[in-house]
Amino acid sequence: MNQNTSRGIGLFIASQFVGSLVDTPAKYLLSHGVALSMVVFFRYAIAFSILYAVFIAKREMPKRSQHIRLNVLRGLLLTSSTFLNFYSLAQMPLAVVMSINFAAPLISCALAPFLLGEKVGPRRWAAVVVGFIGVLIVMRPGGAAFQLAMSTSLANALVIALYQIFTRRAGAGDDPETGLTWVFGVGSIITACIVPFHWQTPALNLWPIILLMGSCGLVTHLIISQALRLAPASLLAPFIYLNIIWITIFGIVIFGDWPDQWTVLGSTIIIASGIYVWWRERLNAQV
Repeated sequence: MNQNTSRGIGLFIASQFVGSLVDTPAKYLLSHGVALSMVVFFRYAIAFSILYAVFIAKREMPKRSQHIRLNVLRGLLLTSSTFLNFYSLAQMPLAVVMSINFAAPLISCALAPFLLGEKVGPRRWAAVVVGFIGVLIVMRPGGAAFQLAMSTSLANALVIALYQIFTRRAGAGDDPETGLTWVFGVGSIITACIVPFHWQTPALNLWPIILLMGSCGLVTHLIISQALRLAPASLLAPFIYLNIIWITIFGIVIFGDWPDQWTVLGSTIIIASGIYVWWRERLNAQV
């Protein structure tokens, strides 16, 4: 493993920690009465403002997109994902939401033959099925622990999977900075149209949390973009599961949410299935 690859892996691991500083503040804000639409608005508007401030400081604007329609669709998908994710965070522990979100790579694998024309062999299909058994263990539909927000979180996993698939398409022609501009721009415009109907000025002590959430949302994407310049995405993919460590710690320390045994078992199965799918994809790519 060369030095650039090692640096890329290190940056990607760091991005998972920074990413947890988006979901955790969002849950904190929602638990303190900030409206969902406002939290989503701040997540995009702050990131978009900082991104453009960086462009101005560098005197270098993003390049014109080669996939405008695709980037608009990506922006719509990511904005929808944020609404679904933050709604779920308001209702459930961080670890439960993240565990269900980890179904996204499995859904992406299942959709790849239909949307990307990729071949998925029987072993990966088996891993997808096992992974969804893990999702059912976490959700326990029909049981006392089941919540409607779990369905919302699973819907979010589907939206994330679609976003990942269309990002692979858009990435062929656009720079990462161009893609980020469109994604954050679309999110900012959509939420700016909604937020006036729910606006209530947050308490002064919540503004540092708001700024942390918005800035970390941008920093996460920038770190990931740099990591992808140094190491291939196919190598970095399994490190996304490290996010569960930080999310679980923050859930326990800040909110007192200890994951139960079923969440731990289900998330372990989901993660193991996702890593197996990744491993099989790597093997097939080398053939």
